[in-house]
Amino acid sequence: MRRVLSAVFVVFLCAVTAHAALFTHFVIFGDSLSDNGNAYIGTAGAIPAPPLYTVGKFTDGSDTAPAGTPGGIWHEVLAGLLGQPVATPFLTGGTNYAVGGAKVLAGDPIIPSLSQQVGLNLAASGGHADPDALYVFWGGANDLYGAVETPGETAAGVAATETAVINSLVNDVELLHAAGARSFLWLNLPQLATTPRGAADPLNAALSQASTQFRTDLANETTLLAQTLGVGIGDVDIYGLYQSILANAAAFGYTNVTTPAQGLAVNPDQYLFWDIPSHPTTTGHRLIGLAADGAVLGTFAPEPATWAVAAAGLLLLVLVRHFRAA
Repeated sequence: MRRVLSAVFVVFLCAVTAHAALFTHFVIFGDSLSDNGNAYIGTAGAIPAPPLYTVGKFTDGSDTAPAGTPGGIWHEVLAGLLGQPVATPFLTGGTNYAVGGAKVLAGDPIIPSLSQQVGLNLAASGGHADPDALYVFWGGANDLYGAVETPGETAAGVAATETAVINSLVNDVELLHAAGARSFLWLNLPQLATTPRGAADPLNAALSQASTQFRTDLANETTLLAQTLGVGIGDVDIYGLYQSILANAAAFGYTNVTTPAQGLAVNPDQYLFWDIPSHPTTTGHRLIGLAADGAVLGTFAPEPATWAVAAAGLLLLVLVRHFRAA
């Protein structure tokens, strides 16, 4: 019996060790959904700040009104699940380049776009991309919201913006690959037309179509880039996740998945959305982190770790049957 328990322990230890060593670190490119301090530092602590937001992050926490359960934003959750270090703001010397308000496409004179964030990262690393790091992209919502909210914009113009966003993200991946990067993760968008911000937007039907097309295009590019560049690239289906939540909110612990909790006398842990701009609550970030974890493990988990977990499960099954027989 002692030998069986020792074998189970060793196998699990091997699995955990392999799991924890997937990457050296994360490099994050994105907007307010991934920003954990850059906007806060850049505005001298003005945004995001209590009581509207927890310090440095565009979500709720113990210092917001109403107070929520502290839990971090999605890639911090992912780091915890994978046993990786959290990517800290690049303005403090870290590798999280995400900034609140950022778009994929360049144009803002102050806030760096995702392509500009890639440039900042390569400049900081001397033009070399660590092949053992995970390069993460999540953006596009601000581009599409901005398109449908532009006076005089047309449905064709919104569709053109979606195409340009996809092409820009692909170019970013290709640029990093040329510099040495080999592992990527990107997230598609929820159905923006059903978010608190998107539901009230003009050209709502065009926004709906663009959100759906973004999901399809990103999935297609995932396959194409993996084949042509020979890289690992995980695609996190946020669209599918949010649709599942909307279809069965109670199964995810929610009582409200259409309006924001910010400023109300409610429990934000039971709300999907924190504010009108449609940032998720910390419970929403937790679900996104779990979805990202699934995509990472499905794409990058070494086979020895997978077999180790399976072997451990078989050993435990044998042990349980032994006790029952006894």
